[in-house]
Amino acid sequence: MTYRRNIPACRVRSVIVLLISRLSVYAGTSTQILGILLALLWFAFIVGLPAAVFLLVRRILRGQAKPRPRIHAHPPDASWYSRPSPGHIYWADVPFADGTGSKVRPCLVIRTHEQTIEVLKITSQDKSGRRDCVPIPTAHWDRRAEKNSWLDLGTTYVISDRAVNRRAGACDPSTWSLVTRRFPTGWVYLARAR
Repeated sequence: MTYRRNIPACRVRSVIVLLISRLSVYAGTSTQILGILLALLWFAFIVGLPAAVFLLVRRILRGQAKPRPRIHAHPPDASWYSRPSPGHIYWADVPFADGTGSKVRPCLVIRTHEQTIEVLKITSQDKSGRRDCVPIPTAHWDRRAEKNSWLDLGTTYVISDRAVNRRAGACDPSTWSLVTRRFPTGWVYLARAR
């Protein structure tokens, strides 16, 4: 139980009188002080009323907000298994970071949405000096590779399913474990009511 302290009206009046007397030293007559207090009250009303209405409308609309898609460990139905799957490497047309074009390159799928996928790009260029890149073994998914490649953890790219050319293979377990610690991974969709 919370304890509420009632302040007597005489105490409130005495605080107001004290405030007016202190303000009169700085402002002048009590009429001027009363004008200042009324202006402050009017300002508080003008600013406070729209703010209160805004907060009330926001609270009401929150209950009617559209549900957001969530990340799930499994796809919603079997039809999604024909799409690029999280944890697999695909050859796809991935845009450049500066947006000037794109290049067909291997990429690791981390999230599959309803019509798009989120990927991390893989490059054969040596990125050993960068903290946002990790080596990824390539021999088991690219037989022509003579060395390991680098997985860029710095930027995720959203691409359409049409940009995917073909499946290259699965990501090795140690690299996938590192990725799942850093990024939420899985199938992204609205949970259907049962």
